[in-house]
Amino acid sequence: MKFRFKNFRVYKDTKDYCKFSRDIIKKYIKKHDKGLTDQIERALNSIVLNIAEGSADNSDAEFARFLGISIRSVYETVAGFDLAALYEYIDEDLNQSIEDKAYALVKQLASFRNKLKT
Repeated sequence: MKFRFKNFRVYKDTKDYCKFSRDIIKKYIKKHDKGLTDQIERALNSIVLNIAEGSADNSDAEFARFLGISIRSVYETVAGFDLAALYEYIDEDLNQSIEDKAYALVKQLASFRNKLKT
């Protein structure tokens, strides 16, 4: 494979999180709040795109920095969904499910980042 990021499990799991999250946005949030929808979607895209961009550099320290940006973007999605719950677009059970998936992804991204030589 020519693009090494496609081989990383965290990349595949991040895409799964993005798809899961976008399906929720489409079903529950988009019809109520375009601004919040756009913000969460930008953050979701940022998670994946920063993994890809960071992998292009030969420096593990630089790649670790991009993984840190991905982690912050996961946090942003959690906050966005928390607002969606506050505004009653989604219920607390669904919000908790999103948060659980996000937490697992953050742990995976952080573990991957820590394995890099910094």
